[in-house]
Amino acid sequence: MFGWRSACLAIAVGLAAGPAPRADEALGKTPAPEAAIENSLGMRFVWVPAGELWMGSQVGDPDERPVHRVTISPGLWLAAYEVTRGEYQAVMDEDPSWNPLPGGTGSVEDGADRQRLPVDRVAWTSAVGFCRRLAELPAEELRGRHYRLPSEAEWEFACRAGGTTQFHWGDDPDVARANFAPSISHDAALGAGSAASSGGSVRPVGSYPPNPLGLYDMHGNVWEWCADHYAPGWYKDSPRDMPHGPLSGTGRVVRGGDYRFPATFARSANRDFTRATRRDRGNGLRVVLEIREPAP
Repeated sequence: MFGWRSACLAIAVGLAAGPAPRADEALGKTPAPEAAIENSLGMRFVWVPAGELWMGSQVGDPDERPVHRVTISPGLWLAAYEVTRGEYQAVMDEDPSWNPLPGGTGSVEDGADRQRLPVDRVAWTSAVGFCRRLAELPAEELRGRHYRLPSEAEWEFACRAGGTTQFHWGDDPDVARANFAPSISHDAALGAGSAASSGGSVRPVGSYPPNPLGLYDMHGNVWEWCADHYAPGWYKDSPRDMPHGPLSGTGRVVRGGDYRFPATFARSANRDFTRATRRDRGNGLRVVLEIREPAP
């Protein structure tokens, strides 16, 4: 999945960037979270208000350029957390996650609540199936609740939460704020202030501070599927209003990085992809809630 990107990582994280757009041009003043919805499984959704952002980055792979302004309207209800193993099991009657024993590389920490770990090894096709079957639960169907994956633009918009920095807290990687692997050689290019290990383990959702919108683990922990096809040159042609990606491409987009990868992969603007039917280790999901009129 990531071989080509790992091979070119050394040239992908240079800091020869031009002037960044002003933060107040990205989304305006982002309000504090004011509303939340909890569904019948106990999944929490927070409101992401409509607005604009500068999408992409001048620091990173060519597929993150050019930086371009996009509009997200209307707002959206986005899950505060990545879908957990317990939630996925309740809907899909399976848990495809990689399950290492405690103590090994990439292991689950002793005492961790496995039901609250993010599900992984989820194919894009299965992520779409989860959205469909979640909406078919009687309590959800009764309330006219539908679910889908976020578009790539919606994901980045929500991740940035009004800012223009590499991470929602700033430009410096910080393993105290997100679950990604430290790497002195790679993170130093991004201004890493700490080389302390995050432990190399997937963590229960919500183990780190949220972004200003109340969204947890947008950086690291597991990769999150987006609805869009992936195309490396798409940003040159992307429409400004509510872009939803090209009609075809190389697999489907994943965002956010995971606990095994260094901070550069967890940046707000970082893009990656894999084949829609692959169940890659570290690939999970976060979903959007849409409320429609219930069927008569």
